[in-house]
Amino acid sequence: MNGDPESETLPFVGRHFDELSIPDENPNEITASDIVAVSFLSVSIPPAAAWALLHSRKNKLTEILSEITPDLAIDDPNCDYGVFDENSSLQQLWTTLRRNASGDRWGMGPVLTSKLMARKRPHLVPIQDSIVLAELHATDRDFWRMWWQAMQLTDSGHRPVRHYARKLRDSVPAAHELSLLRVLDIVIWMNGKARRATA
Repeated sequence: MNGDPESETLPFVGRHFDELSIPDENPNEITASDIVAVSFLSVSIPPAAAWALLHSRKNKLTEILSEITPDLAIDDPNCDYGVFDENSSLQQLWTTLRRNASGDRWGMGPVLTSKLMARKRPHLVPIQDSIVLAELHATDRDFWRMWWQAMQLTDSGHRPVRHYARKLRDSVPAAHELSLLRVLDIVIWMNGKARRATA
């Protein structure tokens, strides 16, 4: 997964989102490295929001992140759906990132917010990309539940998706340090991108 970003086309710079600061040395803190990493996924955090996340809202975000176990994984049998419900710390983090201190929207849409959250909790939060949403026929409202069910539940005798994702990750040496969610996100995104290119 090494390479020179200056020689890469934009879609392939996304690999550096995962390479920057692995493992995360500050899992309960939004850092400048996180802001930069998110930009590798073709989005940019608005300047006012970026400054606030690193300064005026830093303590609040650290407090919330401290309540979410850094290595908790969505595929862990002990990961109850309550982790994602409307009263959870994860939902509080989502809401806090989406709006400024006055409660107004400040350019942190669902895609951008999910990418920053996935940066801080890569094993727990799926990236809510528009291509992935379309490929999965999902909506913003049911996205977390859909992923949790896919990673946890068995349907019609089939094993949960986590078994497929783990096998896929093991088959690609460059993916060994990625979360199962990220492995699946990459596969789904690339498939969707290719489908659109040939449509």
